[in-house]
Amino acid sequence: MLAGSKAGATGGVNSITQNLIDLVRFWTTLAFVPSVEDVKASSRGLRGALADELAAEGPAFSEDSSHLLKFHGMYQQDDRDVRRERTRSGQEPDHIFMVRASVPGGALSADQWRAIDHVAGVVADGAVRLTSRGGVQLHFVRKGGLRPLIRTLDQHLVTTLAACGDVVRNVVACPAPVADSRQKVLLDLAQRLAVRFRPRTRSYYEVWIDGEQAVSAEPAADEEQPLYGSAYLPRKFKIGLAWPGDNCVDIYSHDLGLVPVPGPDGAEGFAVLVGGGLGASHARPDDTFPRLADPLGWVPADSVEDLAEAVIVAFRDLGNREDRKRARLKYVLEELGVDAFRREVEARFGAPLAPAPELPEWHQHDHLGWHRQDDGRWFLGLPVPSGRVAGSLRTALTEAVERYGLDLRVTPRQDVLLTGIEAADRADVVRTFRDHGVALADELTPVRRLAMACPALPTCGQALAEAERVAPEVITVLEGELARRGLPQLDLHVRMTGCPNGCARPYTAEIGIVGRTKTGYDLHLGGAAAGDRLARLVARSIKLADLPATLAPWLDAFAADRRDGESFGDFVHRVGDVA
Repeated sequence: MLAGSKAGATGGVNSITQNLIDLVRFWTTLAFVPSVEDVKASSRGLRGALADELAAEGPAFSEDSSHLLKFHGMYQQDDRDVRRERTRSGQEPDHIFMVRASVPGGALSADQWRAIDHVAGVVADGAVRLTSRGGVQLHFVRKGGLRPLIRTLDQHLVTTLAACGDVVRNVVACPAPVADSRQKVLLDLAQRLAVRFRPRTRSYYEVWIDGEQAVSAEPAADEEQPLYGSAYLPRKFKIGLAWPGDNCVDIYSHDLGLVPVPGPDGAEGFAVLVGGGLGASHARPDDTFPRLADPLGWVPADSVEDLAEAVIVAFRDLGNREDRKRARLKYVLEELGVDAFRREVEARFGAPLAPAPELPEWHQHDHLGWHRQDDGRWFLGLPVPSGRVAGSLRTALTEAVERYGLDLRVTPRQDVLLTGIEAADRADVVRTFRDHGVALADELTPVRRLAMACPALPTCGQALAEAERVAPEVITVLEGELARRGLPQLDLHVRMTGCPNGCARPYTAEIGIVGRTKTGYDLHLGGAAAGDRLARLVARSIKLADLPATLAPWLDAFAADRRDGESFGDFVHRVGDVA
């Protein structure tokens, strides 16, 4: 019997053996694919092969180098508008780069803006994008333009180092130089934190500036990373600084939030919030989600930088390095709880934290229009739709900066504040913008003035749907819906993103529109205008054409039953599904 079945048995064994060989080869191949953690740890201080690949022919970097590029402030992307056509014709993607400058507190001098404006026209697509974290981005940069761009910015003391990557990102602070001490307190602290937590590596200067260093940007002589270690952080880490009562930075969306408030004995110090973050994944709705920060405690002003480092080190030690979707600090808080995480921070800080104080009621100011500064001069808050400074807006903005020597503040709402305006120049500054057809804040409906949208397509590799390019039309539709219900001047916060990562912070908006597919969007309602409450998902994967009908029951009920002064977000939160 065995002899009679030998041929068949041998064939079966050979087939099984071949399958096993193929399986072993498959897993062996996977085993040699370095993880992001491997790439970071073996990068020799973020050098990797960047210098060699920058000098090589070809429009793109390798996959390993693309991870390291982020630490240097840039993302390798491709033009999504032509991807399908190029794929069909057998061409490789049209490789482009997004370059992000880190701007602590959003503060730019007139000279720095001129440098950014110059490179936008020479090596980018002619636009400057103001980000929802008070930074600046340039898009459609080609590989050959990277070094000239970064050299130019470095000459004007603007850096892209650590604007992206698994490090402390740009430190956000309320940018308004109003008649109180917030600029001195918040801007100074933002700049100190940015310097303290910037990676210690000469690689940035070696790769992009041929070793030439701007004096004020010189890295530490010792390149060891006592804070980050060779593998840096598990994921990005975001710090926000808010002024009490003014939540223009969306303080609850940050990994670490600091608010200057007196302590129990009246001493100067900061309330500490931890564990905020808005990114999620459509594919993993059960274990990825937006989360608001929790109060952790209070720290004296002279210890706030050490406390910030203790929180970062705790994240470095406790964060998930196996699953990047779960690697943010918010998941550490979710798993450990606030009390256990506080003990971890206190152990690294070396002292207990005072109890978290009660914070004043929050409002979210956009700082648009005219306001008096702390030095008696004026600043003008200029609305920038979706943060895109291009065309006549870019021309007018640069003209005003050059003619009047104005400094700028990029806001976390993607707008810009022109500061240091003399009273006698106010009318001329306004005329500069009106001559170029640029709308000022008082010429916009509240819903348009307050709207935000991320860049999304065609540049962002994460985008599933449009955002910036369709947002104006969406706002026009909403303006019509509000006007029909007698609410044309309603303050309504609408935010739109092309994917669930939440860069425009849709999950804290009164109306959040989040891309799910090429034509489908999730609708979130009921966030707080003050930014201290999450919206909830009320409709999944709707088409933009169906947005008015989907919103109609809520808007009808709001128009009929709102309480005096009640916002739309508060109404939705109050009535639940009754609408």
